[in-house]
Amino acid sequence: MTTESENVARLKQAYAQWSGQKGADCQCWMDLMAEDVSLGSLADGAPEMSFSAPRSNKDQILDYLNELTRDWDMLSFDMEDFIAQGDRVVAIGRVAWRNKATGKIADTPKIDVWRFRDGKAVDFIEFYDTARSFEAARP
Repeated sequence: MTTESENVARLKQAYAQWSGQKGADCQCWMDLMAEDVSLGSLADGAPEMSFSAPRSNKDQILDYLNELTRDWDMLSFDMEDFIAQGDRVVAIGRVAWRNKATGKIADTPKIDVWRFRDGKAVDFIEFYDTARSFEAARP
């Protein structure tokens, strides 16, 4: 198996665990990441999604995940296509989350871009429809 295919396999396993448990267990992501991993999100810490602020290590990303699941319930998380080249993997799919405070749903396409080093994720940035997400978070 090539490094590209190994990275894709690691991601597919983590996404399947995350989706299957509806976000209840973040360990799949912690096992995947290097200590010095960075996270970027299209919402970039906007007031409606303050948890989406940039993060620069594994502990901070765990905080991100805990804050996400504190405020939102996962309805679906389906990453179906994976494109790998060199140390990068792009995952393409669709997700739906319900905001716990408003009851509104954000159903959006999602693209995640990962970079790996020595089998561990060192960089992650997520792209999704922020307008739908912000609307779902607003009363």
